[in-house]
Amino acid sequence: MIDPYFFGNGMEEIHINAEVKGTFPETQSFRIINAYIDANLLYLELEYRASCVGSDNFQFIGGALNYDEMGFAHREARLSIEKRGESCDLIKETKIVDLRELTSAHQRDAEVILHIGGWRTDMTYVYIPYKKN
Repeated sequence: MIDPYFFGNGMEEIHINAEVKGTFPETQSFRIINAYIDANLLYLELEYRASCVGSDNFQFIGGALNYDEMGFAHREARLSIEKRGESCDLIKETKIVDLRELTSAHQRDAEVILHIGGWRTDMTYVYIPYKKN
């Protein structure tokens, strides 16, 4: 049972919308300190060197959807931070990723197992319909 409070209040501020693409872009180095999924959102606690020229551009890309012999959907996914010249300060922050595009189907309880590059364990994402504000 989903808490009706969730539907009434929409979702938190999203920093990155996940996309499905055929290839993964190059990225500057970073470290995932912690990761967890809550509803349709992936919370990534990151450590990286911020660009000296301003804001960094983040992408969260999902690869092709594959099915294992048991019929479970799997998808490789990776965060990328665009390289923009010199790096300055070491930053620790949490980015919120909207995962809805990475689901196996846009229907209640559709599941996909995400293999997130740089994270030690696979994560099961279950699509939850939401109410737009």
